[in-house]
Amino acid sequence: MQETCNNPWPDNISGPVVFIVDSITRTEKRLLEESIGENKPAGASYHVVHRQLREKRRYGQGSNTQLSELTKSNQNPYFVPVRVSWKTRTPRDMQGVSLRDLVTGNREYPGWFQQKLRLRKDQNSYSITVGNGASLAQLKDASAHHVRKHGGDENLVKFIDRSAFLALEKNERHIKGARYKIPQLLSDEVIRKPSVIKALTKISESSGRSMDSLIKEAKLCLNEMSAKPTALGTDLAAALGRFMYTRGFDKDIDYADGDIERIRKLLTEKPVAFLFTHKSHIDGFLLMTIFHDQNLTPLHLFGGINMNMPGIGPILRRSGAIFIRRSFQDDAVYKVVFKNYIDYLGEKRFPLMWALEGTRSRTGKLMPPRFGLINYVVSAHMRDNAPDLLLMPVSITYDQVPEVADYDALQAGGKKRPESTSWFMEYISGLKNPHGKIHVRFGEGVTISEHLDLSSPAPQTRDIQKIAFELAVDANNATPITVNSLICYVILEHGHKAITFSELNTDIQALLELINKLGFAATNDVKNLDDAGIKKCLQQLGTTGVINIFNDGIESVYMLPAGAGRTAAYYRNGLIHFFINSAIADMALLAVNKTGDEAITQFHDEALKLREMFKYEFFFEGSSAFILLLERELEQRAPDWRSSVIQGAKTTRKLLAGITPILGHGTLRPFIEAYLVLARALRMQAEGEISDPKQLINHALTLGKQRVLQKRIHCEESVSGSYFENAIKIADNQDLLKAGGDAADGRQRWLEDLREISANVRFLASMADAKRLQIRTQLEK
Repeated sequence: MQETCNNPWPDNISGPVVFIVDSITRTEKRLLEESIGENKPAGASYHVVHRQLREKRRYGQGSNTQLSELTKSNQNPYFVPVRVSWKTRTPRDMQGVSLRDLVTGNREYPGWFQQKLRLRKDQNSYSITVGNGASLAQLKDASAHHVRKHGGDENLVKFIDRSAFLALEKNERHIKGARYKIPQLLSDEVIRKPSVIKALTKISESSGRSMDSLIKEAKLCLNEMSAKPTALGTDLAAALGRFMYTRGFDKDIDYADGDIERIRKLLTEKPVAFLFTHKSHIDGFLLMTIFHDQNLTPLHLFGGINMNMPGIGPILRRSGAIFIRRSFQDDAVYKVVFKNYIDYLGEKRFPLMWALEGTRSRTGKLMPPRFGLINYVVSAHMRDNAPDLLLMPVSITYDQVPEVADYDALQAGGKKRPESTSWFMEYISGLKNPHGKIHVRFGEGVTISEHLDLSSPAPQTRDIQKIAFELAVDANNATPITVNSLICYVILEHGHKAITFSELNTDIQALLELINKLGFAATNDVKNLDDAGIKKCLQQLGTTGVINIFNDGIESVYMLPAGAGRTAAYYRNGLIHFFINSAIADMALLAVNKTGDEAITQFHDEALKLREMFKYEFFFEGSSAFILLLERELEQRAPDWRSSVIQGAKTTRKLLAGITPILGHGTLRPFIEAYLVLARALRMQAEGEISDPKQLINHALTLGKQRVLQKRIHCEESVSGSYFENAIKIADNQDLLKAGGDAADGRQRWLEDLREISANVRFLASMADAKRLQIRTQLEK
């Protein structure tokens, strides 16, 4: 197959040749004509037809007439599409363009002035791309087949233009890679689909509207929602993303071995939608840059129609943004167009992307997925012959997050800062602070056919919920444990008490042993962690104020600064989902006071009770699967746990004292104490119905700050708006927000239950402290 060369002539063609010359500038036109003339075989006859296939403008009447006349030839001419492909001044391999490239014109598609400059410096700065040719007879047959399959009127000239354009685009991608793969001829491809015409016909029959008006409206809907990516737009988005993240993060992004090649292969095999965990404003730009630099097919990013503002809207649209209305359930035409547009993108293997949680996480934990876009996109792929859509979670983990101070203020009851151009410039300026590395991991993915009958007209709500749950679990499993998350876990466990490096390192090593034993995902920095690596991260956390470092004593000590609990918790929460089952096991062991099988049942019941309490914070398997996983992890931590539990409370507590590390208090205490504060605030309310949860949260925030000052809760992490919101869900689930005596009694019982659970947490913390004291005493001796 001929792709690039400086000889556009086809081999073994005896008849006349028609060159469809796709030229935008006079320079390209001249270069192509010279190449055709200089390489003309002896005795060959040819015609040159100039068509600006990449420009959406009318062709000259002479050009249309010439091509139309050639289609009437009795000599069966052979049509060959050609265009100029420009080389960049420096090979990029897997690296995309930078902002400097855009300013200096070092791009694959330079303007006319840059073309002249390049030729003046280097006459070999271009090559000729030749698309696959076809005879007139072949084109006529293909045109007739296209009409039968897709509908519409047969227009051979238009079909030749279309075929020439697509042939050149395909072969040019073989040279320049997938990063410039862009949807072409969108309106024709989507609006003329038989499924669209069929659906619009039904709307016409039921509404009495004419097909012409419905097709016109469908085109307007498509124009409103569809991305219109260009080479310049994708270059610009990638360059901006690279500029943003390299200001404050290491330029080399950390991937799991083989992930990029796995994704590259998947993108050629099936439609893929990427759902990323959302922690920073950088996320979307970062992924677009990654796909561009790794030469992957560009992403189509969903955004709200409110983002289609003058100025920024066209820029985002040209870089791949799809703008959708907030609600369109009652707009039949819009729904038809959206479904078929998404189906078209999947069929052509253009990947989609949006935030799994719909908004940025303010706590560092994965938030519940939003169902809306999952439902819309899955619905678009529900037909008998549809390719199986793969939903792929993407975990983006930052050593430190630039917005963490804003999140801390929001959790403490502050107001969200309004986002504006000045705010965005200030945000970019703030990225210059050192924030460490970025770790990107792709999940295993969820194929919709595993959960749905694709022949059904629409997915069931429960099916979408199951898919969302699987995505959340997959995202959590892919999220790697970082060094900072380990440090913050240990620092928070000690609260505002300073600890030495030796004490910190001892606790980290115990956690690392457990992580390796249970096979949890971790970054390469964690897998190869040594004293120098820990100290480097401690210095970075000290620089950004996450921890305090005191160096004036006989040895350095590290502690949580006053008021920094929520900030440190943001990083700790990146690993907490791995420890949740074992933490619940620790708490459930404390509840055992019986013997024999009754003790095992008691252990299970308490674990399930805690699972129910924390269901708004974490993603748990079903009850049976949860107990199996709980026991499997406990078997790794304490192989003889079952025989100890059967013997009763005394041996069970002895068993617990021997487990290293104990996880119950370090993992669960901040949530339990937050729930306790909210329960106390709720009990203080009048017996009437709680009609304004925000007012209750504000009361809890005030009460929580008092409890921190009184040292009645471990640290200010528990004074968190997000934690209180989940506590309100628990109360609402137990009908404690309603009016009446029953609700008042229920509020008191809930408060007492939480006090008992909180006492158990403090007991676990005292056990862990006693073990540390014993170790420290032995070392001092």
